[in-house]
Amino acid sequence: MNKVERTDMWGGLRKLGLACAVLPVLLMQADASVIDRPFFRANALVIIFSASDFIENNGEAPIVNDFVLLDNVASGTAGNDLIAQDGVPVNFPFDPISDGTSGGWAYQITGQTFGGTYENNPSYQMLDANDSYTAFGIDNGTDIDLLGTQVRFAWFFVASNTAFDIYAEASNLVTSGDFTGMGYENIGYQLVERSPASPSIGQRAQLASVGGNGIVIGSNWFGFSLDDISAGQTKVYDGGRKTARDPGSIVQQATGFASVYRLRGSSVNGNNYDFSMGTGILSADVTYTIFAP
Repeated sequence: MNKVERTDMWGGLRKLGLACAVLPVLLMQADASVIDRPFFRANALVIIFSASDFIENNGEAPIVNDFVLLDNVASGTAGNDLIAQDGVPVNFPFDPISDGTSGGWAYQITGQTFGGTYENNPSYQMLDANDSYTAFGIDNGTDIDLLGTQVRFAWFFVASNTAFDIYAEASNLVTSGDFTGMGYENIGYQLVERSPASPSIGQRAQLASVGGNGIVIGSNWFGFSLDDISAGQTKVYDGGRKTARDPGSIVQQATGFASVYRLRGSSVNGNNYDFSMGTGILSADVTYTIFAP
């Protein structure tokens, strides 16, 4: 019986040894892998450039003051602006506009028999003590009016790789003097899109309104005023595609937007201002915001 027990013990050991010998072979058959995933994505971006501040505050232009990210933004929602700075529009092409506090709106002489030339020095059509007029002859038809066909232009420029909408809001109405009784309805409003905006801006751009409704408030000279956008943020532009048409720089791919404001006052001579209206201030802020279409 002792011999049988020893035989059983060694037999068990031999079997155990065979099992250990097979194990390393199974481990050598395991697999390993490396995953590489090249990934590129172009974010939906809208870039706005104009001026950093009003000319009275030493504003500079052209400056990119809005870098708007429209990725993952629901339709009708303001985009995420990655530049924490608000800008102001420019006089064409790149002169910061005035906030109006340093001088009045310049006048033009109409119907004169001679002379009456206005010299602006150097305040961008703001009348102040540095400006001058030449002597002029008058007859019964000579009159005086606000310079620039009674309108004020303010430009900003947009370059984008995606469609966008623009909302506007008029606020902070200020009146004084003989203009105290006026309101938002006395400031006519028009919005104009230009592509190219000039011989040096927008040569590789396209009208972003194509595919959308374009300008929905302010589409013509008459019939619109700041009263139409004074209740809150209101859609004024419905875009349908990107501004960038061909490869190029930001300026080359930009579309120009001009805001046109007109004093809606006197109906005496059709010029919207007459000496009988007296003196005063009529002013408002207009804030534009980029929204996802």
